Amino acid sequence: MDRYNAAPERLSRTQLAELSGVPARTIRYYHSLGVLPKPGRAGKEAVYTGEHVERLSAITAMQARGLRLDAIREVFEGPRDGEWHAVFDPRYGDSADPGAVVDDEGLSDLLGDRRADVLPELLANGYVHAFDGGWRIPEPAMLTGALVLYDLGADISLSGTLRALIRTRIAALADEMVIAFRDAAATSYGGDEIPIDLDRFRDRFRAAAREVGGATLASEIERAARELDV
Repeated sequence: MDRYNAAPERLSRTQLAELSGVPARTIRYYHSLGVLPKPGRAGKEAVYTGEHVERLSAITAMQARGLRLDAIREVFEGPRDGEWHAVFDPRYGDSADPGAVVDDEGLSDLLGDRRADVLPELLANGYVHAFDGGWRIPEPAMLTGALVLYDLGADISLSGTLRALIRTRIAALADEMVIAFRDAAATSYGGDEIPIDLDRFRDRFRAAAREVGGATLASEIERAARELDV
């Protein structure tokens, strides 16, 4: 938490955005949803503190665990010893989504002949957890990605770093996309409401998002590797 302690007593919205890594437009959106407290005022200027930096960090961490903004608001509004906090709030303690659960044979099928080499690292980096005589895999897709990178020569610890980066950036991108939809209401977007429409076409949306997002990420990694001469 050194970053919070090092934060100035008074921050502008621009400074808060720079310190937290959350765009100023997204900060305003979080205010409108009630997940981020309103700033104080110094004349006409909005004034933020280290508490706002900490709250934004907590929001990002919960989004990385798959929690939606309406549920994140419930976390902050509920008691600190409530169920939501025990499961999701990074200020409360570590936890993971249930994800997939497999028996020992199922885990061996997933890991193949890598098992002896990678299992300790997968456990250390949170890709796999011992669970009720078997194994819990919080994010199966992330585990698959880690194994692909391992086969390419990347340590599991490096994959863990990339995993955190992906979740954080995707969460911020998702917020920006929802904001764009909301701002386009009655012009470019004529649906009912974003949550309603997403629920209505959930399966089709998820399939399209995986295909578009996965293909885009892959092509951008290839581009960056070429341009940066990695």
